[in-house]
Amino acid sequence: MADKKRELSELRQKATEIDLGILKQLEARAKISREVHALLEGESGVVDTGERDWLSALAEASSGELPIDSVRAIFRQVRAEGRAIEQPARVAYLGPEGSFCHEVAREYFGGTTPFTESATVAAVLDEVARERAVYAVFPFESSVDGLVQPSITALAQTDLVLVAERVVPATYALMCRTGNAKDIDKVYATPIAHAACERFLGSELPRATVLDVRSPLVAAQLASEDHGGAAVVPETSGRLVDLKPVQANIGDEPDLQFRYGVASARPASRSGKDTTCLLFSVDDSPGALFDVLKHFAERGINLKKLQSRPAQGEGWDYVFYVEVTGHVTDRPVVTALEAVKRSTKYLKVLGSFPTS
Repeated sequence: MADKKRELSELRQKATEIDLGILKQLEARAKISREVHALLEGESGVVDTGERDWLSALAEASSGELPIDSVRAIFRQVRAEGRAIEQPARVAYLGPEGSFCHEVAREYFGGTTPFTESATVAAVLDEVARERAVYAVFPFESSVDGLVQPSITALAQTDLVLVAERVVPATYALMCRTGNAKDIDKVYATPIAHAACERFLGSELPRATVLDVRSPLVAAQLASEDHGGAAVVPETSGRLVDLKPVQANIGDEPDLQFRYGVASARPASRSGKDTTCLLFSVDDSPGALFDVLKHFAERGINLKKLQSRPAQGEGWDYVFYVEVTGHVTDRPVVTALEAVKRSTKYLKVLGSFPTS
């Protein structure tokens, strides 16, 4: 037993020495980020477009000792913190604090970035339009319900463009101070989290009182101060106040994912693997939609998504939302859009961004 304890102690000491080496390398990387910051001084909205290829190269270089998902998660966070040093910029996001949208903003822009919480997508975008923030982060699509129509409508009413996307699991966890379900007699949750996990709460905690609060962070804080309290929150929000998971992924839609958009006044440059989003409307006549879509097909441009939505304030008229491969500055996309303009009543490019 003594030999086992000594061996364990030696291994942990080796791990600590490695961690100190990692810290030195991270500090060296931060120094480079500060040099990048000096080069970019005075410029705003310079979008980092190389992340996909960078992550792929890291995954290929991995020996396999660390799971690829872990490699991606760790280095995405490293890059995010570097991004926060290189170009510190205020970021507006759809609240509340501790929500999935807030998590995405922190994960993409780094934890030291100054953030502004807004109550609606229109308000989030307005922060950037009024130059009180450089970027806006907001939900764009659900894997269950499809496109978030209010987000598309709000974005179309501005001159801002999409410059990045993030797809993340939208999973809630039940968390409390002890990690023991038997200690729970009340649950703190936002109205959205309550609705998303209603089946679980009704079947697994039928006697617990569910108390609605304004944000996941408030729910976690209240649970951390209450021995009989628990919180339904994204797990990262609960860990901020040292809550322990009782059960993970308790939502009624266990595979739910959300796609978040990042918008800015300045477009993203091409990365070589991009997606372009646009809205258009056509006359109500036979072949009108075909006459638009053929311009993409003739140029070998892949149509990734096509969805119709009612045109706001236009009775029974419809607007089509489309995603195609390529950047808006790519020659095939440029010529296709020039032809599309002649076949549509309305056309708006919502932006181009690196495909995640």
